[in-house]
Amino acid sequence: MTRAIKMLLTSMASECRKSDLTICQNLSNAFDAFAATRIELLPLSPKAVQNSKNIMARACPETASDHITIIRQCAANLGWRKPGFGLVPDAVVAHMDVCEIIGPSGQIKDESIRAGLLFQDANVLYPRHSHAAEEIYFPLSGQAAWQRDDDDWRLHAPGDVIHHLPFQPHAIKTRTMPLLAFWGWAGDIGADSYHI
Repeated sequence: MTRAIKMLLTSMASECRKSDLTICQNLSNAFDAFAATRIELLPLSPKAVQNSKNIMARACPETASDHITIIRQCAANLGWRKPGFGLVPDAVVAHMDVCEIIGPSGQIKDESIRAGLLFQDANVLYPRHSHAAEEIYFPLSGQAAWQRDDDDWRLHAPGDVIHHLPFQPHAIKTRTMPLLAFWGWAGDIGADSYHI
């Protein structure tokens, strides 16, 4: 399974390299560096493994992109939790999950970046929030609308890059399809700056 995680890191690096944003280039370099090292992941409980498989089935039941195939191969090693560091309303987080693959709370420990996957059910509003970290998203399946500052909502699909500057308020709204996305944080990645 370590091979699948390394493939996932390489896949995330490849996606980041499609953008000229400095954060994407820095994350890409970090993913490549981790993929080139020995990775030891702690095994997940059977309940956590089943949860990961259930999330993947809900996130992309019929999608078979290369990224999704690799993520499915890693399902037994992907530990999911609720997003928002305990600050997002329960009614919202009941329909969302985040997997921090790399980071202070990640399965691969690192204090300089956070990166992983976000799942958001259909017809869910992840309310306006902000944080000190600079952030990127790469949708992998589904469609969702993002709002930055007080701008109009913009629909994004796989292949798009969504970029948030430090402390820039933003929100995510899914419609008829759930969302699965890569995400990454750089800069001040501390949880204490997260505000909703």
